[in-house]
Amino acid sequence: MKKSIIITLAVTLCALTSCGKDNVSFPEVATSPADKPNAVAISAEITTELTSAKPSETTVTSVTNDTTIVSAETNNKEAQVTYTNTAQLENETAENNAFSAGISNGNVYTSEFADIKITIPENVHFLNSDDLNTHYIMPTRFMSEAEKETYFTGTLDASACYGEDMENVKYVDVWFFNTKLRSPEAPDITAAEFMQRNELSFSPDIEATDISAPETVELCGKSYIKASYTVFDQNHINYVRRINDDYIMSIRVSGFTPEDFESRLEAAN
Repeated sequence: MKKSIIITLAVTLCALTSCGKDNVSFPEVATSPADKPNAVAISAEITTELTSAKPSETTVTSVTNDTTIVSAETNNKEAQVTYTNTAQLENETAENNAFSAGISNGNVYTSEFADIKITIPENVHFLNSDDLNTHYIMPTRFMSEAEKETYFTGTLDASACYGEDMENVKYVDVWFFNTKLRSPEAPDITAAEFMQRNELSFSPDIEATDISAPETVELCGKSYIKASYTVFDQNHINYVRRINDDYIMSIRVSGFTPEDFESRLEAAN
């Protein structure tokens, strides 16, 4: 006498991953078995040929199957705990790494996010939020869609530009770049590599001279990569520092001597 017994068992797990834009956020996750801890899917076939087995053998078979089911349920609960802990950790990491805009108040810019405060001469000021946004968006009018996609991986957080004439212009721009979006092939790019790849990589129509080798400097208790160059007869200085796993800050300066500008920096906290 032959009898078929069909028993099924499968546990489906879903791992949560996400990437952010400029402000890191997590998109909604589609419903999956991992969203429903009590859901158990079943699918495997076991065919057992029953003969005149002894009662003890039948009992052993039953216990073995029950043990398998209990073990699977236990593994499922453990997997749900792992899923919950992983999701919680990723959300906490995203919150910790999320970009937070600084504050420009007259001639003072303060960024708690980067722990830096920049004070420029009292008779000038950083752009207000509306003018800053206009200044940020204007260059995109002449960009291709691909260029815009790259451009918007950076956020212009502060800007000041002033001078007595066109030959003596001074400016300070503070940028934050999401390196996971800007350099997906190298999301953990170092500040030194970022300097070479982004800040010292000039388009063919721009002639840059007097390009200095990047060096490490200590400012306000933080390590920055510093480099300088000359474009349109103006000296420019760049300071680059990685803030966290997601963001790198770049301070672009023109019209200042290194000593003058660096004396205007202090820690925000």
